[in-house]
Amino acid sequence: MSLFSELKRRGVFPIAAAYAVTAWLLIQIADVLLSAFAAPEWILRAGIIILALGFPVSLIMAWLFEWTPQGVKRSEELPADYSGTSAISKTLNIVIISVLSAALLLFVWERFSGQNSPSGSFFQSGPDGKTVAALPFANRSNREEDLFFSEGIHDDLLTRLAKIVSLRVTSRTSVMRYRDTEKSLPEIGSELGVAAIIEGGVQRSGEQVRINVQLIDASNDVHLWAETYDRQLTAENLFAIQSEIARAIASALQATLTPAEEQFIDRIPTRNMAAYDAYLQGRQYMSQHNIEGFRQALDSFVLAAELDPDFSSAYAGQCELQLVWYKFSGETSRFESARSACEKALSIDPEAADTRIALAALLRHDGDYTRAVEEVRRALAIEPDNVNGLVELGMILQLQARAQEAETVLLRAIELDPGHWQAFDVLSQLYLLDGGSPDSEQLALKYALRVTEMRPDSASAYNNLGTVYDGMQQYEDARNAWDRALQLEPTRTGYTNRGLSYYYDGHFEDAVEMQRKAIDLAPSDHRAWGRLAESYRFVEGQSAAAHEAYTMAASLAEPMLEINAQDWKTRSLLAVYLAHLDRGEEAVLLIEQSLDSSHRDPENLLYAALVRYQLGDHDGAVTALEEAVEKDNSYRRYATLEPDFRGLQENQRYRQLLSDSQ
Repeated sequence: MSLFSELKRRGVFPIAAAYAVTAWLLIQIADVLLSAFAAPEWILRAGIIILALGFPVSLIMAWLFEWTPQGVKRSEELPADYSGTSAISKTLNIVIISVLSAALLLFVWERFSGQNSPSGSFFQSGPDGKTVAALPFANRSNREEDLFFSEGIHDDLLTRLAKIVSLRVTSRTSVMRYRDTEKSLPEIGSELGVAAIIEGGVQRSGEQVRINVQLIDASNDVHLWAETYDRQLTAENLFAIQSEIARAIASALQATLTPAEEQFIDRIPTRNMAAYDAYLQGRQYMSQHNIEGFRQALDSFVLAAELDPDFSSAYAGQCELQLVWYKFSGETSRFESARSACEKALSIDPEAADTRIALAALLRHDGDYTRAVEEVRRALAIEPDNVNGLVELGMILQLQARAQEAETVLLRAIELDPGHWQAFDVLSQLYLLDGGSPDSEQLALKYALRVTEMRPDSASAYNNLGTVYDGMQQYEDARNAWDRALQLEPTRTGYTNRGLSYYYDGHFEDAVEMQRKAIDLAPSDHRAWGRLAESYRFVEGQSAAAHEAYTMAASLAEPMLEINAQDWKTRSLLAVYLAHLDRGEEAVLLIEQSLDSSHRDPENLLYAALVRYQLGDHDGAVTALEEAVEKDNSYRRYATLEPDFRGLQENQRYRQLLSDSQ
C-alpha cells in the first residue's frame, strides 16, 4: 500500500483540514478580541506559534490513533483492512461546516459593525490603517491670549499619541500649515498620507474648559468617533482628558498599548495650573524662533519652575534656551545655567525624551560628542520618531566627521516630518561644509531656499542662505540674503556676516560699523570683537583700537575653550588673536592643535595661513593656502581677497596659486 493510501485510510487528511480551518478561525477571533481589549501583540503572536506547532502533532496523533464508534483506539489494534474515513467523516464534516459558518459570521460582523464604534475594526490591520494627523485645535474662547493654550493642548496630545509605537502620527510642524486651510479633509489626508484625521477645539472660560475632539476617516470624511469634555479647569483634568482622547483614538485605530505607553499617556507632568500655563506660553514664544521670542520663552520657563519646582519639562526648556543664548551671545554663564537646568530636569524625570535631547545638546556644546550620541540615542529609544532628537543626532555626527551617517539621520527626520524646517537647515549646512559629492553645493542651496520658503519671517534662515551663496561664490546673492536677514531682525550673526562682506570688498570703515553693531547686540561674543579688530587694522589711525579689540577677543575666547576643548574654530581664532598680540609661541601651539582636531579642515587651514603670515612665515602661509584650496577650491577667493596676504605678492608659489584661478 502506498503512503498516500495509508494516510487516506487512517483519516489524516480530514484531521489536517479540520485543524487548519479551526486554527484559522481561532486566530481571527483572537485578533478581534485582543484588539478590542488593547492586549499586547505578543499574545497573538504566541498563540499563532502554538497553533503552528500543534499542526504536526495533530497529524502524528491522526496516524497513531483511530476514531471509531467504540472510541479512540491505537491503529495497530485494528484490522489491516479497517478504514476510519467513514467513521469520522460525518463528525468532521459537521465540524468543518460549523467552523466555516462561524468564519463567515465573523467576517460579516467585522466588516459592518466596526464603522460606528471606536473599538471596531473599520481600519484593517497594517500600518496604513494606523496613520493619523491631528489638525491644529481651534481656539473657541475668541481671546487671542488663549491661543497658546489651545496650541499647547494640541501639542501635548500629539506627544502622547506619538508615544504609541503602533501608531504613525504626523508631526506638529507638518500639520500647522492647515490651521486656516479651506482644503477638504480627504485632500489633507491625501497630502499627509494618513488614514484618519483628528479635529478639535478648546474653549476656556473662567474656571471651566471644554474640549471637543472628533476622529474622521480621511478617505470619505465619515466620522468614526467624537466626544466633548466639559471639566473644571485644573491641570489634573487637562491631562486626564488628553489621556482619555489618546486611548479612544488608539482603540479606534486598533493600536495596541504597551504598559510603558499606558504609563506615559497617563502621566501628569505638573499639578499646578499656573505652572502649566506658563510652560505653554513658553513653548508658544519659543516657536517664534527670534531673539525676543527666546527671551520671553526663557522667562516663562523660569516662572513655571518657580511655581512648580518639580516640573521637569520647565527645566528642560530652560536648558535648551540657555544654550541658544550661549550660542548667540558667547556668555559662558549661560552655559553654566544650561548645565544646572539640565541636571535639575534629569533629577526629576530621567526618562523624559525632551530632557535627554537637551542634555545631548549640552554635551555637544561641551565637546563630549561620544556621551552626546549616547544621550540622544537614549531619547530615541524612548521616542523612536522624535524628530528633534534625530536633528540633534545629525548635528553631533557631523561634528564627529561622520557626514554620511549625519545625512542619513537628517533625511530620516525630513521623511518623518516634511515640515520640520530646522532639519532642512541643518542638512543644508551639512552639504555646504562636508559635501563629498559634485552636487553638494546645489543640495545645500536647495535646502537653504526651502527653509526660507517655510520660514520667510526668519532672519536665521536668510543668514544661512547667505552663507551658502557665499560658499558658492555668488557674492551678490549672499549680500542680498544677509541684508534681508537684517531687515527681518538685527542679530549679531547678520551684522558680522555683512561686515565680512564689506571687509573682503575693501570697505573697512563700513566693516567696522557692522561689527560695532554686532558687539552692541552680543558684547561677550569673541567673534564680533575679532572681526572688529581685523577691520580696524586697515583704517588709518586705528591700530591702538585694533590691539584693544584683539585683547578683548582673546579674553572672551579663552573661557569658551575651558567649556569645549574640542572647539577647533574657537581655538583657531584665538590663535589669530594671539598672533596679533605678540604671543607667537602660544599662537603656533594652538593652531597646530586645531589642525589636528579638525582633520585639517580648509577653514582651519585659512586661519593657519593668517597666523603664519602674521608671524613672518610667508612660505608656511602659502603652504597652508595651497592645501586649503586643494581641499576646497572656494578658498582660493580668500587667498585672493584677504588684505593680510597683500605682502605675499612677491612669493612665486602664491602668484601661481592665484594664476591657477584665471
